[in-house]
Amino acid sequence: MIEKIPFMHRQKTYNIIIEDDITYTALHSILDDLISQGAFPAGEGCAELYNVTHEEMCYTIGIDGIDVILSVK
Repeated sequence: MIEKIPFMHRQKTYNIIIEDDITYTALHSILDDLISQGAFPAGEGCAELYNVTHEEMCYTIGIDGIDVILSVK
């Protein structure tokens, strides 16, 4: 079941959209990686895809504003 979960990270709220289970530790690590890649531009409507690996799991991640859509590869 796909869920949309509000998630607070570094004083900002993101909408995490994911079908599979994921730990809070993994989400924090993935968001840190995305932030370091410049994945969250100031405005919305700038949808981009990113690939992130965390603990041997590969994720394809779509970013649109504060929406973070995670899919396991």
